[in-house]
Amino acid sequence: MYDVIVVGGRCAGAATALLLARQGHKVLIVDQASFPSDVKLSTHLVWHAGVDLLQKWGVLDALHATKCPPLTAFSLDMGELILRGCPPGSQMGEALAPRRIVMDQVLLDAALAAGAQLHQGVTFEDVIKDGDRVIGIRGRQQDGTTFTAQAKLVVGADGSHSRVARTVSSDDYNVSPKEAGAYNTYAYFSGVKLDGVEFFSRPERMFYAWQTHDDKVIVGIIQPGHAPRVERADVEAQFYSELDTWVPSLAARVRAGQREEAWLGAAIGTFCRQASGPGWALVGDAGLTMDPISAAGITNALRDADTLSDLVHAGLSGQSSLDEALAGYQAKRDAVSVPLLQFAQEMAKLAPPTEDVIKLFVALAGNQVQTDRYFGVFGQTVTPGEFFGPDNMAQLFTQAV
Repeated sequence: MYDVIVVGGRCAGAATALLLARQGHKVLIVDQASFPSDVKLSTHLVWHAGVDLLQKWGVLDALHATKCPPLTAFSLDMGELILRGCPPGSQMGEALAPRRIVMDQVLLDAALAAGAQLHQGVTFEDVIKDGDRVIGIRGRQQDGTTFTAQAKLVVGADGSHSRVARTVSSDDYNVSPKEAGAYNTYAYFSGVKLDGVEFFSRPERMFYAWQTHDDKVIVGIIQPGHAPRVERADVEAQFYSELDTWVPSLAARVRAGQREEAWLGAAIGTFCRQASGPGWALVGDAGLTMDPISAAGITNALRDADTLSDLVHAGLSGQSSLDEALAGYQAKRDAVSVPLLQFAQEMAKLAPPTEDVIKLFVALAGNQVQTDRYFGVFGQTVTPGEFFGPDNMAQLFTQAV
């Protein structure tokens, strides 16, 4: 019998296990992968709020030791106007973009050092119930034998297509199909010079580039989810054609480098799911997946782990019952994440800017403090409500006069 079983050992699950194990709880992590294990479809960004959590948990030094470069400069090029700034209110003042094979392992190693147990090569199949309450899991090991374990709580940290969410019948809401979001095409390059994190906004397109491990950079283009797809053999030619047409300055730098890995592309549907129920909870993409145009997924996962682990600890340590403690989890998660989901979903439309949007960016161009706060919405040190709220907008436009 465990206190908590975490299904999924990547950033959301490993962080949750780490925090609960440090608080003295008996934690088991199960994952069908064998670690170290990579995640191909990831843009890697850990924004400022996420980096601050890594520092709070004492694992940031281990990540820095992997030579993942800190990202401290941010720009948004809109053609006739360029904004440069840094999110305010961050303890560490940096973002990071670690490869997932590195970051997930750093968190997993920390969880195991804290006393969590890991069972690899287990494919989760179903939860075990006593009446309506989840009391464990059943899965299958690589040799085909059945694996079972029991716990006071099962945490699904198994991604957007969560089997845990499906087996507990977690309800969906705020659902948007992938066609209503963005389509992302990207690859890794060497020999490309960058000035920090670079975004380029163009008609129905967003180009981006930033550094990751091994002196490589990730360079990509985001288009509307309904945009026509090109054949795999034509992706590179189409990519360079788009770069040459819309962002020749970046195109020249990318052409001076070399592509190191295969092209990747994806569009995803977005949603919120019921966050918890009797004996179960969801964390990270399993509970809430937002459009990757804002690269918020990892930071959201870390914040969910921080929030959930505090509530679970309260329930397991006798401060309240576990059900009472988890009753507030969804509201806490959604208060932060739903506005970000809605912000990302609106961005993902890549719609032509309205007159009001143009006025906003013109006003930002002359106001560094507010420009930094705008970048803070992405860095998750400023909420969308704080920045786009009527009081701040009135102040911004008054200062622009």
